[in-house]
Amino acid sequence: MNSQQTLTRLNGIRLGMLALATSLACAGCGEDWQAETYPAYGTITINGEPPVGALIQLHSTGDAKDKRDSLPWGLVQEDGSYTLSTYEMGDGAPTGEYAVTIRWSPNVNTPTLADRLNNAYDNPAKSEWKVTITDDENELPPIEITGAKVTNGNAGGRRRLPPGPAMGN
Repeated sequence: MNSQQTLTRLNGIRLGMLALATSLACAGCGEDWQAETYPAYGTITINGEPPVGALIQLHSTGDAKDKRDSLPWGLVQEDGSYTLSTYEMGDGAPTGEYAVTIRWSPNVNTPTLADRLNNAYDNPAKSEWKVTITDDENELPPIEITGAKVTNGNAGGRRRLPPGPAMGN
């Protein structure tokens, strides 16, 4: 086999692998795996202020709501409100019982493990907030956290690496 034939065969294998990966990724892409969702929204304050950009997530306390065990979520707005999304922005959440968790990144535009709340409210098993989503419009009870220790920095976030060798150009 010459180099041109080898290259053609490798390209064919790559295309086949790409097609397989695409078909596997899209397996279940249809609407049939999704659960019915219902509008859900609420408000939150921490120490009397809205935690702008905090992530509210619902974790099912029963069976998974769909094949992917999707988690309804919402980002806190400037007025302290959030609207839940599960599959599309603002589509709500499937019916059921949920535990609520809260994470508040120092910068919502930069992915990080840091939490301004020092991971105090991100464990669904220890959540003090339980909500029920019904097959109607759902206004969730307000969450009011007082006396929370809020940091501005990188607690639980990126660690500084020790100095390494100089990198040449």
